Amino acid sequence: MNDIRKLLQVNEYQNKIYIPNEIFNDLKPLYDKGSSHVAFVYSYYYLINWLYRYAKYGELNVDVGMIKQALGYSPDNKKINYLIKKNGWLDEIGYTYSDTDYPIAWEFNGGEIQFTMLSDMDDEIRKMLIRQKGKNYKIKVPVKGIWRTKESEAEGLEDGTFYEVGNTHEILFDVFVNCMENDNLGVCGFYLYGYLKYRCQWHSGKYNSSMDKISNEVGMSLNTVEKYLWRLKGAGLIEWEENICKRIDGKFVKKAHTYSVK
Repeated sequence: MNDIRKLLQVNEYQNKIYIPNEIFNDLKPLYDKGSSHVAFVYSYYYLINWLYRYAKYGELNVDVGMIKQALGYSPDNKKINYLIKKNGWLDEIGYTYSDTDYPIAWEFNGGEIQFTMLSDMDDEIRKMLIRQKGKNYKIKVPVKGIWRTKESEAEGLEDGTFYEVGNTHEILFDVFVNCMENDNLGVCGFYLYGYLKYRCQWHSGKYNSSMDKISNEVGMSLNTVEKYLWRLKGAGLIEWEENICKRIDGKFVKKAHTYSVK
């Protein structure tokens, strides 16, 4: 079990993160690699959003090994490197890129978040930080946190999820911690929770769906979906209502479950 809060020095004010709803569609090309890889990418993208949004790179020496560890993987696991390396899968679909510049502080100015970047610092402080982390130190920038589309990136229009939260789903970092510290949930449980949070937000807090439909939409087998739904319910993160049968055209048909998230 990970001690995420200790590893990442989390405080109570570092809790809200918004993820773009289009991520579920953008992950579909990865389905043939297996649901664990899809779930890893979703969880990884959430975590690097949190690290950037709360300027954790200014506090911690965050590296790939630390991120893997936080996600429940061995720092030496190389099977997932193709997803997150430079020019890897996430870079190719425009969700991340590597950069030597990173936020070291943040504040709200006029109701909008403003980052203080390494490049904003005077030479003495910047050189000190570079010495501490190494001159080749790079982070993964969560692109859609800053720019929602390629057009806005080209125009320099900051309309990403750090600035505008339309068409997003909010997941508290507390939920991320609960999933990563629970060996029965991990990235798969977190990914499925994120999908249900997205759907529930679009349907006034409750979402009617069959397990077959959920399975198709998240790229998990039916057995895997059922297993993690029960585990999420057992952890107190979701609830569902079993709807009664209805007689339709002379046949009894059971309606889909109604899901809600905590």
